[in-house]
Amino acid sequence: MKLPLTQVTWLIYSGLLLVLLWGAPAEAFDVRAEVDKNPVIADESFTLTITANDDLPRNAFRSDALTRHFIVGATSVDRSTQLINGQMSRQTRWQLTLIARNPGQYEIPSFTIEGRRTSPIVVDVVAPGDSESQRGPVFVTAEVDNQTPYVQQQVRYTVRLHIAQTLESGSISPPEVEHADIQQASNDEDRQDIIDGQRYRVITRTYFITPRRSGPLSIQGSRFDGQIRDNTSRSFATFSRPQTVSALAADIDIDVQAQPQNYQGHWLPSEQVTLNEEWDDSQRLIVGEPISRRITLTAQGVRDEQLPDIEIMLPEGMRYYPERTERDSFSRQGQRFAQAQFRGVIIPARAGTFQLPAIDVQWWDVERQQQRSATIPAREIEVHEPAGGLASPFAQAELGEANNPPPSAMAPMIVAPSEPGYWRTATLIFGCLWLVTLAAALWLWATKHRKARPIAVSEPDGQVPKSSRQPLQALKHACAGSDAQAAHQALQRWLQSRPGAYQSARQLADTLHSQALHDALDGLEHALYAANKEPWRGGPQLWQAIQRLHQQPAKATTDAKLPSLYLN
Repeated sequence: MKLPLTQVTWLIYSGLLLVLLWGAPAEAFDVRAEVDKNPVIADESFTLTITANDDLPRNAFRSDALTRHFIVGATSVDRSTQLINGQMSRQTRWQLTLIARNPGQYEIPSFTIEGRRTSPIVVDVVAPGDSESQRGPVFVTAEVDNQTPYVQQQVRYTVRLHIAQTLESGSISPPEVEHADIQQASNDEDRQDIIDGQRYRVITRTYFITPRRSGPLSIQGSRFDGQIRDNTSRSFATFSRPQTVSALAADIDIDVQAQPQNYQGHWLPSEQVTLNEEWDDSQRLIVGEPISRRITLTAQGVRDEQLPDIEIMLPEGMRYYPERTERDSFSRQGQRFAQAQFRGVIIPARAGTFQLPAIDVQWWDVERQQQRSATIPAREIEVHEPAGGLASPFAQAELGEANNPPPSAMAPMIVAPSEPGYWRTATLIFGCLWLVTLAAALWLWATKHRKARPIAVSEPDGQVPKSSRQPLQALKHACAGSDAQAAHQALQRWLQSRPGAYQSARQLADTLHSQALHDALDGLEHALYAANKEPWRGGPQLWQAIQRLHQQPAKATTDAKLPSLYLN
């Protein structure tokens, strides 16, 4: 039987395909290991490549055996499939970045993958050369500014990354230190440098290390991990394959000194400590008016949490309301500084001359090896009475009686002449004058006696005077609305509107023995000046205390009764 031409052609092609498939020898499974350079430089990376001619999972290779002599960095896995001349090939490749820390000979062991083993590799590790030009395209150096610091004294650790090729990406990890705190400076320095004719990009980073205990301390060097691109051939630099690299700075050992046994006070090791005070010398200090005070403590080479708290001591008759302490750290000309600001408000309760005690902070001078102190000297201040303040009821009563003696003491002395006729006329005239004088004295005495009350009432019905009504009304509204600032201002205006010389609301409360007013004033001042300000809820208590003062009855002849509140 003769087959059609199309069927013959199909059979021929099928036979050829079977011959090609069956005749192609299958590539035997194999694995191999190789390094990109040998010998290598200590603390600089090299690449280990493991290749298998099959498609394998990522975990078919394990690198645990390498950690004995090397630092294992980034690991990448590539898979590829190719069909060439009818032959299909698959490949899996592992690339590992390794770093050897110390010079010597180290063996990369044999690895078993899917039943096949790689050959071991002996790597020669050499020490870095004295000249930086003998180093590889990427290397890291580090140094410290002090090999023998005191405990809790900052050590400046400077790491420099040198790159001779194009940097694609990368990061610098901080050094590793046990029993120490590490803080990175804010900005890196990036510059170009020529070393033995080779151009390097040099990136400098600074860390501040604060040891927490004394004794030997090892600083494990910072590490760089990144990708670079070979720019040896300038025209094709941008098209070359990125290379994963790592580099490690050498370890540095330091010896931390303990705190001297004879040191007294809060331990603060530093090269320089300053204590400053901000005070407005031009401000006239008035009773009851707040005075702002700020004290700044600055120390070099310590962390801000190491700065001690400052206790503010004030003489009797002054109240102090501290605000929240502000702590900060900053760098200046390569040095690290810590700063704490202590703010507060002083409120004098009475007039007079006061002396604010000196403030002293002890610290250890690490350069002179001796204890020193930063001091704000004592300050003498003068507190004045407010203009138009209120006078004490007892003082006004005593002043009134001193200026207005009883009528009998004001009677004139009469000397009779020798002539009888003249005596009768003179007696009549002087008698009339005596009666007029007596009546005037009685009227003046009564008037002064009425003015001995703390709030002078000009109206005959005993109501609050017009000058005090508006401030009292404002105080009432501020208390009802829980507005601490408005209540404070209205209270001051009310005190100033009253004739007399009360120096403050505190003196008013002391004179009239009003504990309720004292408590209300404590709450008001806390809401105004305390560091942790909270909404003021003491308005009703303050207003009730003021009302009680106006409604309290007279207790004794030396006590004067305040008029009641009748606000329209």
